[in-house]
Amino acid sequence: MEEEAGHIDYGTTRTAEMAAKGGEALDRVQKSIDFWYPTALDMFGSATSKRAERYREWGLKRRTNEEARQQFMAEVNPLLESMGLQVPDPTKGRKYL
Repeated sequence: MEEEAGHIDYGTTRTAEMAAKGGEALDRVQKSIDFWYPTALDMFGSATSKRAERYREWGLKRRTNEEARQQFMAEVNPLLESMGLQVPDPTKGRKYL
């Protein structure tokens, strides 16, 4: 987990640096966010996943897919906004709604 925190910090720092440059650098970052944000939201799976509910019953998961997705957005959205980036529409381009 400590190593992952380092990766997250590096990505956050580099994204903020690029966004702060403005112009073409900011446009490139925003384009990447627009692509990866819906992909990240879909990582959590379907909100109606029966398998995920079974994993919760067995104690393998603590949250529903939707709870995990909402927690992700609650953490990431303010971070993006603090960098001057637009938070993409959370329904656009999604596979699992």
